[in-house]
Amino acid sequence: MCENFTLKKDEQARGVEVLPPESPVCSLSFATAVKQLNLVDMSAYGEDWTIDERRRTYIFVACLILFWIFLVYLDEAVLFRPDIVFWSKLVLQNVALAAVFTTCGCYVVFYHLNESYSRKICHMFAYALPISLHFTWPSQKSGLPQVLELTWACWLQFLPFLALIKPVRRKYGVLMIAFRSIDRVKDRPYTLTWMLSQICGNYVAILLLNLYLVSQNDESRIKLAILPMIINVFGDGLAEPIGVRWGKNKYKTSALWYEGSLCSGTFERTYEGSACIYLVSLLGLVPFRKQFTSSQFLFSLVLLPITMTISEAWAPHTWDNPFLTAVCALFFVCVFELVP
Repeated sequence: MCENFTLKKDEQARGVEVLPPESPVCSLSFATAVKQLNLVDMSAYGEDWTIDERRRTYIFVACLILFWIFLVYLDEAVLFRPDIVFWSKLVLQNVALAAVFTTCGCYVVFYHLNESYSRKICHMFAYALPISLHFTWPSQKSGLPQVLELTWACWLQFLPFLALIKPVRRKYGVLMIAFRSIDRVKDRPYTLTWMLSQICGNYVAILLLNLYLVSQNDESRIKLAILPMIINVFGDGLAEPIGVRWGKNKYKTSALWYEGSLCSGTFERTYEGSACIYLVSLLGLVPFRKQFTSSQFLFSLVLLPITMTISEAWAPHTWDNPFLTAVCALFFVCVFELVP
């Protein structure tokens, strides 16, 4: 079989999967894989939908509804406007994200892809899709302000995650496989909570940055909103696989919330992985040379890579992306307001 989900007694409480030696071709059937995935899910997360899980789900849904009301208040006509471009873009981003999650889950289950790699791929797409589509495929007919249009795209991105909550994913095999794409053992039982909260933090930071850049009345500077995405997607995206594969020098970090406590837990990062942040920040800044004055560009070239690297090192486990985006946004504010 491709993947054996039998758990040893001393590992069952921690949800650690015991895998056989890798094989190049998977012989595990879909039905058998789903059945074993459900067994692992029950061992790792419990058989019942707990009160704490219900509370987190209700809070998440309530936040989505409240924010939807806020968006409709800002532009109620968007729900009734027949703008094919605008709605096609929103549908495409969710269809693409579902395809990425399902494909990565299949590779984890059937072809032994490391779940750390799979999770990073899914997170990169979840973070980058609304922003990249917003900049590469603008909805000119919608008449929406740029920040509001991007906010709609980000809000809609959260809806499909409701299909991955415990009682739903256990009813449908495809959803269980899709969930497996982001379910790292060391993230349990906070897999969805951590991922959704950091995506939300990312969006809030990038939306505020976009709002600030629009206020500069310089259309070329709006493109700088892409730079935090480049640092996160390529810098942090490469940091984990490089750290897993070649990282020899490790340091400790904690999670924002772990086992009922703030800033607790012990997790590892590597200096080799963090070096990716420095290199991508340095190289990613070069194409945006025209958006700065000479002194601003030199100042950024020297300090931005260092600032991003330190931010990633100090950021909580699974919450490094929002920290990188927020710090990068604050850095740009300081550069444009203080450096001539």
